[in-house]
Amino acid sequence: MNILFDYPSWMIILCILCGLLYSGLLYYRSKTEFHPLLRRVLAVFRFIVVTVLAFLLLAPLVERRTQHVEQPLLIFVQDNSSSLLLAEDSAFYHDQYLPAMNDFMNEMSERFQTRLYTFGESVVQDGPVDFTDRVTNMSEVFGEMEVRYSNRNIGAVVMAGDGIFNRGVNPLYAAANVNYPLYTLALGDTLPRRDLILKGVNHNQITYLGNRFPLEIEIEAMESRGMTSRLTVSRNGEELFGENITFGSDHHIEIVSLHLEADEPGMQQYRAELSPLADEVSLENNYRDFFIDVIDGRQKVLILANSPHPDVGALKAAITNNDHFEAEVSLMADFSGSIEAYDLVIMHQLPSDQHPRPAVLEQADQTSTAFLFVIGKQTNLPAFNRIATGLEIEPRTGELTETLPLFNQAFVLFSLPEMSTTLLDLLPPLYSPFGNYNVSGAGHILLYQKIGAVPTDQPLIMFADIGGRRSGVITGEGLWRWRLHSFMRRSDHRPVDELISRIIQYLAIQEDRRLFRVNTEHIVYENEAVIFEAELYNRGFELINDPEVQLFVRDMDGVEYPYIMGRTANAYRLNAGNFRPGEYTWQARVSVGEEIFTDEGVFNVAELDLEGLRTIADHSLLFQMAAGTNAAMFYPGQWEALAAHINERTDIRPRLYDQKEFSEIINLKALFFIVLLFLSVEWFVRKRSGSY
Repeated sequence: MNILFDYPSWMIILCILCGLLYSGLLYYRSKTEFHPLLRRVLAVFRFIVVTVLAFLLLAPLVERRTQHVEQPLLIFVQDNSSSLLLAEDSAFYHDQYLPAMNDFMNEMSERFQTRLYTFGESVVQDGPVDFTDRVTNMSEVFGEMEVRYSNRNIGAVVMAGDGIFNRGVNPLYAAANVNYPLYTLALGDTLPRRDLILKGVNHNQITYLGNRFPLEIEIEAMESRGMTSRLTVSRNGEELFGENITFGSDHHIEIVSLHLEADEPGMQQYRAELSPLADEVSLENNYRDFFIDVIDGRQKVLILANSPHPDVGALKAAITNNDHFEAEVSLMADFSGSIEAYDLVIMHQLPSDQHPRPAVLEQADQTSTAFLFVIGKQTNLPAFNRIATGLEIEPRTGELTETLPLFNQAFVLFSLPEMSTTLLDLLPPLYSPFGNYNVSGAGHILLYQKIGAVPTDQPLIMFADIGGRRSGVITGEGLWRWRLHSFMRRSDHRPVDELISRIIQYLAIQEDRRLFRVNTEHIVYENEAVIFEAELYNRGFELINDPEVQLFVRDMDGVEYPYIMGRTANAYRLNAGNFRPGEYTWQARVSVGEEIFTDEGVFNVAELDLEGLRTIADHSLLFQMAAGTNAAMFYPGQWEALAAHINERTDIRPRLYDQKEFSEIINLKALFFIVLLFLSVEWFVRKRSGSY
């Protein structure tokens, strides 16, 4: 222990002189008569008190040095995944292995601080070893050790497992940077046994009603040479596809490709399954469930034409080439329906002299349907100018002029593929009215007109959003020539069809203007939590979250689970936890004043069986991990050899820590009571002697 000062050490002498001077003046110049011995004792008391107080004014610090010994840590990390129980001797792990592991830990605790962790879906300290985790993430172990035991005295880590992992990075790379010996205990069975494995199904997450969607089914067969299994794909117990597969080798790998019809809307659950073989080691990996969201939501496009024209056929062909759209064509004179059922109406050379104010434009005021106008020779321009499209055309003559497309590099509403922009410079001209084009501030120009070699600022294709309704204008006819020219150069219509599809997609997609909306994933796995997020808007379309949002989840048996959604900064969020596999429906409800808003939907919880995809242990991985850290791999019957190898290491030893602590002397309570005692005794003696 040392005493430190912020002031020079010679000032301690001044503290002593202050004590001597004060006590001398008090007791040797005073007229009070004391016995000589008593005078000396009282003078010493006062000297000590004054000296100590003066000394404390120097703010001295006490430096204490302490040492403590940290015994090395032995961390045992146990694989808790279900793949270990797929072996024939699965009872061995419960009856023999776990008691032997506990004995090993008790023996090593005499020299080490011991810790037990399990890993699988997550790394858990002192968790139950029940081999029920459905995934294995070995690499997460090393991240947890770094977080929990950084700068600690880790003597060794023992990792017991079968070397199978299906989450995270390759543990061989994760273990390359550890600074402690990593021993491995090789579990599981490395002998290949008969097993059919349906490894996976590659498919789209969504498709549209009426489409044929592709599937790729990955199959692996072990020790099944010459045997035959039947692959089926079914929905609700109804077989949709079946094929017999004969395995030509002991390690047979095959991918089966097929197409199915999306004939029912909604979230559809399918099962791909291999019929079992005799003496299979596991049947849990013979099937795989998957979900596809079949959307009955193709955007409907109505093409209304003033008269027959090749542009109409070109537009319909380009639209129907996209699975997301369906097109219907009608002459204006023959159409008597409502546009409410359509997402977009293409007005080809309308309004015209025969139809200066088509009835569909009257209906537009009551719907949110978007419009695309194609201007041509038959268009009545004064009538067109009275429509809120963001564009007015003042014709100089009644003639049309050739206009080439010029791409606007500053266009930001959507992007075009490179093949479309590259072809623009090679396309033939459209025929546009010759005149003055006035574009309002709401207009966004995609293509400018280039007349001959002269670029202009007049729009060839433009868009506007006025009053919440989107509209587009193509100021020239002759789109059919563009498709023919594309086919001549590329042997397909893709560049022009993609340009038209992007235009249709931008105009047809309606902005979600609901005041209350709830979102969640349509498909989650059984080990994942179901998360709901909600937004609530007032009539000014401002986010609010004052009202309480109720949410109800109903399972397959009709059991309902009520929730109250939690509030975030300006919205709502709910972690509903995990659900067992199956289909669930949900409904959310909120009251805002006198109004009640609701939203509802469906989500599916899929089974997770990654552990069954591999049944052969990977001991070579465990060996490489141990060898890379100057350790060794052992087997379950070698507990004594493992303990001896660890105990004999000279680099595993206790660590001595030297720690310094600083404290101010004035904080010592004992010093306060000593000074108080001296002053109290002195005061009492002086009072008893008749002094003051």
